[in-house]
Amino acid sequence: MDIPIHVLFDIMLKLPAVSLVRCYSVCSKFKSIVSDYSFQLSYFSKAPISIVVLSDRHRITCIDSSQNLNPIHSSDHGSSSSCMAMRLQPNSNNTSDSSSKRIKTIHHHHHHQQPSSSKFVSFHIHKRMNLINSSNGLLCLRGSNPHSQSHYYICNPLLGELLNIPPAPSAPDRNLCFSAFGFDPKTKTFKILQLVSKSNKLVAELYQSPPHSGGVKTWSVISDVPSAKPKPNSSFDPSLNDALHWVTDGAISELIYSFDLNSNKFKSIPCPSHFVDDEYVSNISGMSVGVLKGCLCLCYVVEGKRFETWSMDKYGVKESWRMAFSIDIKSYCGWSPQDKHRPIGFNTCGDMWLMADSISQSSSQCLVSFSPETGVFRHIDIGGNASNIQVIPQVLSYVSIKHMVNIRRKQHQLQKLSSAQNYALGFNLFVLENFR
Repeated sequence: MDIPIHVLFDIMLKLPAVSLVRCYSVCSKFKSIVSDYSFQLSYFSKAPISIVVLSDRHRITCIDSSQNLNPIHSSDHGSSSSCMAMRLQPNSNNTSDSSSKRIKTIHHHHHHQQPSSSKFVSFHIHKRMNLINSSNGLLCLRGSNPHSQSHYYICNPLLGELLNIPPAPSAPDRNLCFSAFGFDPKTKTFKILQLVSKSNKLVAELYQSPPHSGGVKTWSVISDVPSAKPKPNSSFDPSLNDALHWVTDGAISELIYSFDLNSNKFKSIPCPSHFVDDEYVSNISGMSVGVLKGCLCLCYVVEGKRFETWSMDKYGVKESWRMAFSIDIKSYCGWSPQDKHRPIGFNTCGDMWLMADSISQSSSQCLVSFSPETGVFRHIDIGGNASNIQVIPQVLSYVSIKHMVNIRRKQHQLQKLSSAQNYALGFNLFVLENFR
């Protein structure tokens, strides 16, 4: 305890989120550091990126992407990557007691090691789920039903929290063109943006969590929507610089659009200067935007042969675009990426992650990473086989949802599980519902 607080601050910034959860219970000095808002902002800006896998739309697994992973053809099974899993299960018609539907806990283990127990956080949801994206340590999911309104959930998988968002006003879900989730640190509110096609016109609908200053927000319609329609799957990691990003089917001047989470305004992002060449652009396919080492990046395939990734070193500055790396698609090492045009995301050290068909299991999927520095492809073990997986990058958060947004007990149900249901990290799990 004689260590100066600024030294402790710097040390804790280097800890994984799981360790910071433990720090809450050590002493009041540790708790004050990790609870400090300036510490939280610094931590999220430097924290390692994990990869979140949703298997068969029920089970969420978080993989520590900073671990050393085995090359795809390596026979070395000695290394491991830490993993956390959470299960989202459909409602059981045989269970009438609502409190008995959320009684399991989180399980941490290392691949190639036998886990000591098999525990999961279990949330009973009546819809199949889709991963949307992550922002500020929180994960956004959407219930999958093409014939009904979009129903969103906000989740902190590390703490086992789930927040139920009121249904979006537009129905049905099949008219949805784009949706994304972001957190505005200036107002400490999170927002969900969805762009919906109505009578061949694009409509923007926004959900905003209640601000700390009071008041209750629900879904609202935003005017001044861009006319250019978003391309399907055009954003694999949309949240950056307090804005959401996507690629449209419009002209070059409207190719990349953003939505400012603080001002609720749309604006275009300038493309790389070589996009003025119409012949070059005509040979591009599968364009999408994401985040690479804290910078906006643009990924696409040229002439069906070369995968290119461009990075915008200074946000919003056209002249700062530079090529980060390119890959000859023929070098994909014999495995079959399901979508060579669209990466899952990039981890902290800049490795690109892709989804591929499993080599060892038919009708099964797996993950593969590519290192631009070494040109090596690696296979990632996701702890079992799955025929239907969705994957996004996420920074795990040790901060509770109720501390990030304005949630008051008199307005929202806050349920804590009994002490017998605590998981190995030593604190109570809780479920937040009916966030209105």
